[in-house]
Amino acid sequence: MAHSSYPANTSTQSHPEALQRSFRNLMEPLLVLFNKAVSLVLKDKEYYIAYSIPGGVYGYFENHVPNAEELNQITMHIRYMIYRNEGIRIEAMSEESIVHYFAQNRRKDIVHLIESGRHNGSTGGLRLAHLNGNGELLMNDIRENYERLKDFKLQAFNRGFFLIADPGFFDRVMPSQPEKSKYFVGFEEAEETMKHLGIASFAELNDVIARGDLPEFIKLSEAWQNRKIIQIADEIVNASPGCRVVFMAGPTSSGKTTSANRLAIELKVMKKEVLILSMDNFYLPHRVIPDDPKTGMKNFELITALDLDLFKCNIRDLLRGKPVHLPKYHFDGEGARPEKRPTQISGNTYIIVEGIHGLNPALWQDVMDAASYRLYVSALSTLNIHDHLPFSTSDHRLIRRMVRDHLFRGYSFNETISRWPDILQNEYQSIFPFQESAHAIFNSALIYEPAVFSHYAPAIVQTDKAENDQIRDETNRLNRILSLLTPINPKDIPPTSILREFIGGSSFQY
Repeated sequence: MAHSSYPANTSTQSHPEALQRSFRNLMEPLLVLFNKAVSLVLKDKEYYIAYSIPGGVYGYFENHVPNAEELNQITMHIRYMIYRNEGIRIEAMSEESIVHYFAQNRRKDIVHLIESGRHNGSTGGLRLAHLNGNGELLMNDIRENYERLKDFKLQAFNRGFFLIADPGFFDRVMPSQPEKSKYFVGFEEAEETMKHLGIASFAELNDVIARGDLPEFIKLSEAWQNRKIIQIADEIVNASPGCRVVFMAGPTSSGKTTSANRLAIELKVMKKEVLILSMDNFYLPHRVIPDDPKTGMKNFELITALDLDLFKCNIRDLLRGKPVHLPKYHFDGEGARPEKRPTQISGNTYIIVEGIHGLNPALWQDVMDAASYRLYVSALSTLNIHDHLPFSTSDHRLIRRMVRDHLFRGYSFNETISRWPDILQNEYQSIFPFQESAHAIFNSALIYEPAVFSHYAPAIVQTDKAENDQIRDETNRLNRILSLLTPINPKDIPPTSILREFIGGSSFQY
């Protein structure tokens, strides 16, 4: 586990102001406004926010499909509240006060959440965010930005709705017909599986652990994920005869490396040979990587940090059967150096190219366009904190990275959180816009995973060691989220699990 996503000799710089501009500070106020508006338009209708989507969330009402007039009325109420600049009141409350408030407001989901995890210790002051007596449970203070929220959208989709806080990002990433989105289909498949298993929220996961059903539940979660890997391997082999290069991409901490290794095993079971190439080995020397104009630092998350000409040349030569001295990155700032021993493949070999930029046309165009298979990997979490608050994919990956950075890479949570806004910005620009070009999307999130993070959190996320107020706020928020879960000891997690990429004990070599 010595490999690092942070190349050696890089400087770090905290950008606390970026944390305040995060998508969460757009979405959460909008969720509070939406909740108030629904109470006015559809008073007796319960709704669920199922999961995050690019720029917003997808939700639906229980036993009710909202019509255009109802959605329009909800929209107008929200716009009126934004126009009036109605402030959302934030109160830090004890667990007992939270339970009392939401019991009175008939929110069984939140009462269940608090009571199912009470034995875990204090959550450090959960946040009641309310507007004229109508409240939601949040994990931290929010700073509503009504100027940016003026562009929000609420639109019907399937039997539910999209509530979009950032329409620009939604339009840039999602296709014009969202029902055809592979990303959306991935979420739908995950949610259907979770419904079948009877798990949709933190509270229900706590119930599984309390009943002693965890060992079997872990096996079911892992088996479901492995089944998807097998299906993808079948698709690759049954694709066009010339399809021998698999481009595997995804945002940071999505589990690409383990996914590549597990896919390789399934291809080998099908009597194919496999070569895995990591794009990390194609980093340019630091001196030739341009500085980011905003931060003044080398930005290793951009595709321009890679030697694309060398990569394309190596791929072409390998496919022609030529011996190739592949590069190996040594994290000394001098870039990659050719390996002494050449690599040569046969006509029965599949090349799996793994890296964050695998779907970027600058990488695969003019190399293997029609005759390639592109796979997008991400942790599409559909496990909700409560009925109106999803556990976001971004938070899922951030906590994965914090655990791995602490255990194996020598970085504290201060450095991980400081870098995170820039990582997200790069993903918005360089990764997410290409996700729909994938032939398939693999969901690397495991349903039980957040409870494993809860096991590690006390030793890693130590708020008293935060370097500034913004990082302290972020660590408090993450701690509150994880403290709502019953911690899972990782002893029962199999060595081939994607989760082992972040907590150690994997049977794969990294």
